[in-house]
Amino acid sequence: MNPTVLEGGYYMAEKVKKLNLERDYRNYLYYLDGEGNVCQKAKSGKGDSKILVPKAVERDNQYLYFIDKEGDVARSRRGAKDKDKDKQAA
Repeated sequence: MNPTVLEGGYYMAEKVKKLNLERDYRNYLYYLDGEGNVCQKAKSGKGDSKILVPKAVERDNQYLYFIDKEGDVARSRRGAKDKDKDKQAA
C-alpha cells in the first residue's frame, strides 16, 4: 500500500490493515501497543488494557501507527530529525 502524495510533497497516511473496528470514543481510547496489538483502555484510567485484535500488524519503527477514522490500522512516516539543525540550535 502506497501513501498518497499531497501538494508540497507531504504524505498522507497509508492503510496497513482493514479492520472496520467499531469504537466507543466517549468511554475508551484505542491504540496499537509495541507488539502490534490493537488495544482498548478506559478513558477513566481505571482497569487494564484489553487486546481487541492480537498481532494486527508487524511494526516498523520508521512509522507511527494509529487507528484511523474508519476503524482501520494506518501508518505515517515519522519525521526525521535534522541533526545539523539540532547542532545549530544548541
